[in-house]
Amino acid sequence: MSKSETIIQINDLYFEYSPYIDEGENNNSVIESVPVLHGVSLDVPEGQFVAILGHNGSGKSTLAKHLNGILTPTRGSVTVAGIDVSDDEKLQQLRRTVGMVFQNPDNQIVATIVEEDVAFALENLGVEPAEIRVRIDAALETVGMAKFAKHAPHSLSGGQKQRVAIAGVIAMEPKCIVLDEPTAMLDPSGRAEVVRTVKKLNVQGATVVYITHYMEEAALADRVVVMDDGKVIMDGTPREVFRRVGELREVGLDVPQVTELAHKLRAAGVAIPDDVIGEEEFAEWIVKIVGAERI
Repeated sequence: MSKSETIIQINDLYFEYSPYIDEGENNNSVIESVPVLHGVSLDVPEGQFVAILGHNGSGKSTLAKHLNGILTPTRGSVTVAGIDVSDDEKLQQLRRTVGMVFQNPDNQIVATIVEEDVAFALENLGVEPAEIRVRIDAALETVGMAKFAKHAPHSLSGGQKQRVAIAGVIAMEPKCIVLDEPTAMLDPSGRAEVVRTVKKLNVQGATVVYITHYMEEAALADRVVVMDDGKVIMDGTPREVFRRVGELREVGLDVPQVTELAHKLRAAGVAIPDDVIGEEEFAEWIVKIVGAERI
């Protein structure tokens, strides 16, 4: 499965949110610590596209926030490109190495003009103006938003806004991009725009960690990791993971629609593989099966 050397190393990671005092109207009450991650270990090779699945509360977003130091381990370790995420002195270096894209693009866009938004983080990092111009143009071109450089973000569609948010991240030239359900608030067209952009970035060499609850999106990854109750319970290629239909259902997850259909056909006695994950592949098998029956 490895494409290159390991860029992300997660070793026996435990995390719990610390207890805090809830200042209610009548009296204060202590909210106990909440354990979320329980001994997670993962190695991600450089250049890999990893999709992380899990129902709400499984720990996948908490895991993602460890990758650029938003959260740090309660126990265990996380390193990215050799940087320990718990090292406060290297936090800026870490965030240049790992770019984060979140669910709601409106929460990441800070400027009133698209190109100014892409420039924002670069200006804060002290990048030279001439270099900023080069990076803005390259980033917007990469995400297919160059012709919108002078537009106001509020005039864009949801998918376009998310691509602008991604441009702002890739302008910083990170080695790894972490996307936490970036298509959750988008319509099908917007989701398709974002997924195409992410695939393009991966082909160009970026390591991608992609959290999603859309199975068809996960099927496009090199690798699928399934989490439940703060633990990794499955880890393999999309074919290896999605053929485990019953186990996925037990933890509240679905499979791609064509995989579900193939699973039902196979249960009905049709000779179709149980690891079909793509529409074209499914169609090819149906043509083969129908052709065989006519002979």
